[in-house]
Amino acid sequence: MSGKNLHLAIEVREDSLYACFLDKDANQYLAMACFSRIADKEKKHPLETILKEDILNFKCSSSSVAFTHNSAMLIPSVFFSSDSVKDYLKQQNLIKQNETPCSDFIKNNDCHSLYAVNSTDYSHLKAKYPHAIFRHHSSVFVEYLLALHKGSTQSEVHVYVFHGYMDVVALQLGKLLLYNRYYFQTPDEFTYFLIWVYEELKLNPADSPCSLYGEIEEKSQMLELTRKYLTNIRLAEKPARFAFLPMLAAIPGHRYYSLLMQYQCI
Repeated sequence: MSGKNLHLAIEVREDSLYACFLDKDANQYLAMACFSRIADKEKKHPLETILKEDILNFKCSSSSVAFTHNSAMLIPSVFFSSDSVKDYLKQQNLIKQNETPCSDFIKNNDCHSLYAVNSTDYSHLKAKYPHAIFRHHSSVFVEYLLALHKGSTQSEVHVYVFHGYMDVVALQLGKLLLYNRYYFQTPDEFTYFLIWVYEELKLNPADSPCSLYGEIEEKSQMLELTRKYLTNIRLAEKPARFAFLPMLAAIPGHRYYSLLMQYQCI
């Protein structure tokens, strides 16, 4: 990767950190890495230790960081005040002690995403990557989908699955109809929330496809159960805009979507 014009994208989760390197001139992903934050059942690897890994110290011309944990709320720009972010989050019980209030502007929906991140993690990342662009996962997900489906003539649902929760984005004619995070523990709960979204928004499952991303597999119990009720459902494919080195070709396209599309949404 030496001598290339690189972008480093990082995704910080509760139990892991993902990273990938994009050759911006060739539009090609060159490398990916994953680091567990779980040392054992009672202790976590400090983020500052992970950030000392050689691959995370490779020189890049740009970088971005996305946080997945903690829910986010969307505020229309007309009602947004940067001085009131912490107050907004407190009112919705979305910020805890030792967390830093943050906000992102979502251009394609003219709104702001408000969220909180662990203050220690935030401080270490800011010190390590002072010029990086920081985002919440949902901001990247919503921004990307709105850009990709601009001018669409149908309704659709997009679901990013994590361990224990999922971000759901519903679009209608290319416009944002719903963004919300749902927490689940069982396949039944996962299926219930998806069916509830379709029913509450009055979407026809046959005409409104559902795309799945993240921690879900084709033969998973969650997908097999959901398919009994929503037949127009599929795993997402890799972003078509980018190429991948042969050693990355086998990576499931839907699995690391939020990491791979980060560069397009900063």
